[in-house]
Amino acid sequence: MNAPSAQSTWRAAVYSIAFMLIGILLLDCMGATAKYLGQRYTAQQISVARNLFGLIPTFMILLWEGRGRIGLHSLHLRQWKLGLARGSMVAIAQLALYGAYLRLELASVAVIAYAGPFFITMLSIPLLGEQVGPWRWAAVLCGFVGVVLVIGPGTEMFTWYGVLPAVAAFFYATTLVLTRKFDHSASHAAINLYSQVGALTGATLILLATTGLDMRPDGVMDLPADVGFAVLLGGFGGFGVYLLTLAYRRTSASLLAPFEYFGVLTALAVGWIVFGEWPVERIFPGVLFIVGAGLVIILRERRTGPAKSG
Repeated sequence: MNAPSAQSTWRAAVYSIAFMLIGILLLDCMGATAKYLGQRYTAQQISVARNLFGLIPTFMILLWEGRGRIGLHSLHLRQWKLGLARGSMVAIAQLALYGAYLRLELASVAVIAYAGPFFITMLSIPLLGEQVGPWRWAAVLCGFVGVVLVIGPGTEMFTWYGVLPAVAAFFYATTLVLTRKFDHSASHAAINLYSQVGALTGATLILLATTGLDMRPDGVMDLPADVGFAVLLGGFGGFGVYLLTLAYRRTSASLLAPFEYFGVLTALAVGWIVFGEWPVERIFPGVLFIVGAGLVIILRERRTGPAKSG
């Protein structure tokens, strides 16, 4: 009986790692699509498009999980206000992320955005009542040193655009921490749907409150092609997030988390293939501090547990 159980666990881990790597690649493709659309549209408009067309994969997933049907039970969420609030934070994170894509290389944005685990560690104290010991505090400090090195005070990157990926990482980290406040019985599809609706609502309000519907002046709009790219934007983002969530639901987070840092390599590859970017000198040595600190947090999480000091 032990051998089949071990084999089943091993297979689930392999599938989960594969889901994670594919999901990361899809999110990098989403970033490349957003960067391309940024030549003609504002970050606010791109965020609305991402969430509007992101409803397509959301309902496709609902149909798939319901075997061709969407029942009312699959849409019920007792903590619906929390779901919508979580979506509004996603909208702010997206706005910051897409704004960064307009001015920075994909890999540079990806590296700074990996400050997420440090924000999660900090937010777990007031939001979840967890304890954080000296090892993890040291890792948080080391990680932020890495972020500062990548942003590069005194360089051309030390602008608001360089800070935006860190802002995105903070709000994405907040949404991840809030996910743990949902009932264990809550359907992931329902949580995803309410968050998607909240993100679309928030993105639309931000758009109307800031730029209205004005197009960027430095690009020529090609509506049919751009609608196609907007569909890709929503598809890449929707399915990418779903695969990451599916991966984390199938096996332990401590096993999967180190593989997230493969996103640095995929972001470098996608940026080089699509835009000819190769910002290796910009992201080193800061990326080493960020990845190293993130791995320390993950290892301490595995050894001590999230509610203990470490």
